[in-house]
Amino acid sequence: MRIRESLSGKTLTRVLSAAVLMIVIYGPMPSAGAADTAGSELYGIVNDSLKAMWLGEDYGPELARKQQELKQLMTSGAVNKAGLEEMVGRSFGFLLDQHQTSRYNLHKLPERVEALFSPVLPWSDVKQILWRAASAPIKKENPVTIKTATLAPPGTPWINVPETLTIAEIDRLTGGAIQVKIYGGGVMGEDTDVLKKMDGGQLDGCGCSSLGVLAASPEASVLLLPGLFNNYEEVDYIFEKFRKRLDRAFEEKGYVLAALVDSGFHYLFSRNKITGLADLRKQKVVSWFGLLETTFYQELGITPSPLAVPEMVSALSTGSADVSLAPAAWVLGMQTYQYVNYVVKPQLLYSPGAILVSVHTKDKFRKQFGYSVNFSFNLQEMLVAEFNALEKEWKSQVRIYEAKSIQAFETKLGMKTVTLSPEDMLAIKKANTAVREKLAGKAFSKELMTEIVNALEAYRAKR
Repeated sequence: MRIRESLSGKTLTRVLSAAVLMIVIYGPMPSAGAADTAGSELYGIVNDSLKAMWLGEDYGPELARKQQELKQLMTSGAVNKAGLEEMVGRSFGFLLDQHQTSRYNLHKLPERVEALFSPVLPWSDVKQILWRAASAPIKKENPVTIKTATLAPPGTPWINVPETLTIAEIDRLTGGAIQVKIYGGGVMGEDTDVLKKMDGGQLDGCGCSSLGVLAASPEASVLLLPGLFNNYEEVDYIFEKFRKRLDRAFEEKGYVLAALVDSGFHYLFSRNKITGLADLRKQKVVSWFGLLETTFYQELGITPSPLAVPEMVSALSTGSADVSLAPAAWVLGMQTYQYVNYVVKPQLLYSPGAILVSVHTKDKFRKQFGYSVNFSFNLQEMLVAEFNALEKEWKSQVRIYEAKSIQAFETKLGMKTVTLSPEDMLAIKKANTAVREKLAGKAFSKELMTEIVNALEAYRAKR
């Protein structure tokens, strides 16, 4: 119900302070009158405020004025928590069905809710109300299961963090009505296999390495350009600055970017002793994530052999492969360190990790539970927003794991560090430039590459 102008501010306050207290505790009275009108006015303030938050809109002057009246009533005790919860629940039920929100609006919801309803109704309680409204039509005996798969091995932060935080939180908020299951360690195949199963409806999500990121959105391959990033501060800056553009690129291919995290910085790991690029060219080098990696190797005079990720450990253990370019954390998690003796520094490139959700997940909600188009879309965005909110902690844990991996290689496992000479580093720098020139406009947008490079240069100039 929309706010009506039937009562002036002073009249509204007088009526609400006496009559609304009964309404919010016991519900509307059978007879019509000032109390019913006041109750409608109060609900109108709550509903219009939540609608503005839901749609990412600013409050108008009149609504802002009425919000101040609401705050006064909450401060005086004329509006209690139970009554406010009931109105918020009714409003969310309406908004879920009638208006589409976005993960960007949902990101701002906690701060805006706290500003309006705290301390009577904090965000933690409002969040519970929202998820209860979203999952209400789902019966516990027939829960919806979101199935995701990843190459990441169990026990690593790529799986531990979402399982202990977001997945557990979704289960709590929905009372088990919505469950997320992760198939780890490549049991569903490598990333490209998982994406095909998503397209066919067998799976709903993928915890992708760079292999899956490139397959799902070739545009994102610009992030893997050798030598593009020097550190994680630069990675975070570019991710934030270009996030909406990256989101659109994935959605154009049928995937929603639920979380953008790290696979990590990639180092060369070798079974055999190498002192520089000359030795490296004599080794059996394998590649696993496609055109960008092979082009880089070729510019260095190396001809790699392509290999599927699940076969990498076996190849290194048997000696059919000598050298692999990989994230340190993956080498530890997959226990590949047992078969390599040397790590080449510095790192050569960065690669992102991503949690992708099929855009068809919302259709699953419609078919299974009879949700409307708007309701299904909103529930999908709510799930995406939950994983979005995990990104900071997720990246932090992956980076800690990566640092510990490198330290363990050198101090506990006896892995030797190879530091490339200035001449070799110059050759790598030339190869980096050649890769950009050859693949820009083919593997990724030249315009996007230029924008990112320019943004990085400006960022570095300010530091």
